[in-house]
Amino acid sequence: MSERILADLIDGILSPTPQPPLFASYNPAGGALLGLAPLADAVRVDAAVGAARRAFDDGRWSGLPAVQRADFLSALAEQLEANLDALARAESADTGMLLSMTAHGHLPRAIAHCRYFAAECQRLSGECLAMDNAYWQVVQREPLGVVAILAPWNAPLAVATINLAAALAMGNTVVLKSSERAPFSLSLLAELVSALDFPPGVINIIHGPAAPSGQALARHPQLDGLCFVGGVDAARDIAAQPVSAFRRTLYELGGKSPTIVLADADLDAAVDGALLAAFASNGEVCTAGSRLLLQQDIKEAFLERFVERVRRLRIGDPCDPASELGPMIDVAHLESIERHLQLAQQQGGRLLCGGRRPGDLNGSYLQAAVLDGITPQMSLFRQEVFGPVVAVTAFATAEQAVALANDSDYGLAATVWCADTSKGLCLARQLRSGVVAVNSPVIRDVRAPFGGRGASGLGRVGGRWSLEQYSELKTCTLPLDGYPLPRLGVGGAG
Repeated sequence: MSERILADLIDGILSPTPQPPLFASYNPAGGALLGLAPLADAVRVDAAVGAARRAFDDGRWSGLPAVQRADFLSALAEQLEANLDALARAESADTGMLLSMTAHGHLPRAIAHCRYFAAECQRLSGECLAMDNAYWQVVQREPLGVVAILAPWNAPLAVATINLAAALAMGNTVVLKSSERAPFSLSLLAELVSALDFPPGVINIIHGPAAPSGQALARHPQLDGLCFVGGVDAARDIAAQPVSAFRRTLYELGGKSPTIVLADADLDAAVDGALLAAFASNGEVCTAGSRLLLQQDIKEAFLERFVERVRRLRIGDPCDPASELGPMIDVAHLESIERHLQLAQQQGGRLLCGGRRPGDLNGSYLQAAVLDGITPQMSLFRQEVFGPVVAVTAFATAEQAVALANDSDYGLAATVWCADTSKGLCLARQLRSGVVAVNSPVIRDVRAPFGGRGASGLGRVGGRWSLEQYSELKTCTLPLDGYPLPRLGVGGAG
């Protein structure tokens, strides 16, 4: 049987036949080959951007009435919903995420994103500012132009669609690049888009690694906007490009999110919340609660319950409904996590449980790890691991908890557990994080802004904030009675 060739989409054309260069995509739960994807070199990237440029400049999308753009987005939502099972299984096979997560979390979010922005693009409005009875200043939003979206590997469809749908709703055209670690589900998206007869060039989907694909896309001079979801180092490379200074750029990066548990918290609820924050999506998520800050009075009682639950986490096949933790995205990432664990122990951290490869599973699996005695001077306190690893640090007072939480280059998410909600909200206001939850894990709502501070990124997505991100403002002046204005050059000759 010949290998499956994954699809890309450029100027309305699906990649027709196998053509080099191709790269392989593997299932991290056992290593089976999922397919071969066309690698976008500089020539292919230029073709995708050129197609998007033409589709924007000639008005086939930017000039389309909002109700028609909404119809396309609604049709895409319907196709995602009709193919939910296949897409969820593809994304689970692609990423190692639990099928329960992709089917009931990631895919429903992708569908909701398309439907939400389909409705929002029909409600777009501007403002009219009256200057007495003299002039009107009419303020309106216009699309940026050509937008590049560089999707991550941990939730490709959910992250891609919140940006894709918002950009399209505003009238932009898009080049969407998958991660080389997870091209499968976005190749299926390319097939769905092709079947919906979007105008050619409006949505272009390509695949490939940072070099050459990501670099060629980030450096392309015809982009008007760029959204990158990934690591800090890659974002710095993009920001260093000369063209980055003159275009709209959105960075959704990593995190080292704290879970703060005060002595008066409901420990059972806090244990549940801390487990979910740390280990949902295999711990491979930017909002992961990887720093566990415990008030000294309850530290031992909390850890006794927490560690016992971590040891009981069921590791296994992502398609098995009993599994609670799937494999890491690949062996290279697994080895990176192991190096973090080794260094943390060399620096004085105490491994309470986990951190080993299960001997009975074939794939890039790792037991969830908890390390105690982690101080702000240690790398595990500061560096994002992006895996099922929790660093435990004790504090004495709420003020110390805030100081520890804020002692980070990152500022994406945080959670606070305490008996007094008012006190929790007071602490939340002091935390330098874009998203804070009190007595709850972080919950995403498509209408609310999401993003971080510092090394966690720049800009916000969700609701009207997405539409602002993917648009420019224009002010038009209209005279009414007008002001008496000087007339130049009508005097007599000197």
